[in-house]
Amino acid sequence: MGDRMHESRHSDGSAREAIARELLDGAMAPSTIARRGFVLAGLSFLAACASSGSTQSLSRAQGSSLPPGLWTSEGKLPPQRFAQPASPRSQPPAAVRAATDAQKRVVGPSDKPASKPASGASTKAGARELPNGYNGTIIARDKWTPFCPNVRDMNPMGSVRKITVHHTGNDVFTAAGTASVREELQTVLRGEMAVGHDDIAYHYIIDPAGRVWEGRSMRYQGSHVRNWKGVDNRTGNIGVMLLGNFEEQRPTKAQLVSVEAFVKDLQKKYGIPRQAKVGGRISKDRGVFTHQELSPTLCPGRNLQGTWKEVIFPRLRA
Repeated sequence: MGDRMHESRHSDGSAREAIARELLDGAMAPSTIARRGFVLAGLSFLAACASSGSTQSLSRAQGSSLPPGLWTSEGKLPPQRFAQPASPRSQPPAAVRAATDAQKRVVGPSDKPASKPASGASTKAGARELPNGYNGTIIARDKWTPFCPNVRDMNPMGSVRKITVHHTGNDVFTAAGTASVREELQTVLRGEMAVGHDDIAYHYIIDPAGRVWEGRSMRYQGSHVRNWKGVDNRTGNIGVMLLGNFEEQRPTKAQLVSVEAFVKDLQKKYGIPRQAKVGGRISKDRGVFTHQELSPTLCPGRNLQGTWKEVIFPRLRA
């Protein structure tokens, strides 16, 4: 038995060497090369199966005649690595890629905002700019992104009882053009989702031209303030964010005018007082606040916080 196996291995080795010489000499037609290459691989595999020793001994016996990297140390063929790129490019999570991929995602009926875009608004190239300022109209979410979040992982908003004012807090942003604003909103969305949020954190965003854009659906809690010292800052808390870093820049006049008017409208709609006292102390459970008034943070930045407390807050609906 051992002699027959030795003879088989010897004849297989001779066949492999003959085919290899023909391949190297270039004496075959392309179709023949493909067939002989397949036969060569098959003969190598049969030789390994017939061997009573390990593949390591086979490698030592054959020297460099085996294609490099073809066999594993256990004598098995490795996975088909050629099915994948040699150096695959790192990709963001699928949800992040989909967030700004208008060609692949559409707004679902249940997530389509009820609010209507400003008059003359359009996302087509070359269209007119959206009107500046806030006149009671909110620019619909689908005017800046087609992304629909996975609402199964999001908590319901609950009864609205608070409004919290923020800034973006990233790079300085001053652009007023709608194309630039849309791009910035998409950047904020991608950043939020990259850290594990299900959607943009804020329900409304105010750009440097004073326009108000719809963010996260009001049906769901935002992720713009953490709970702090036993106070629930998530349920029923509307997040209003102004684009910009107000540690480094000042909010525009249009933003200041719009945030005052818009917050007043939200107060009226949801019956939210400016703030309320319980036992002689400001209650954090109901009212209008800036982010830093609810949890430790620099948000909404010194250049907005001061103006908010001294000018805007006293004029809100009591």
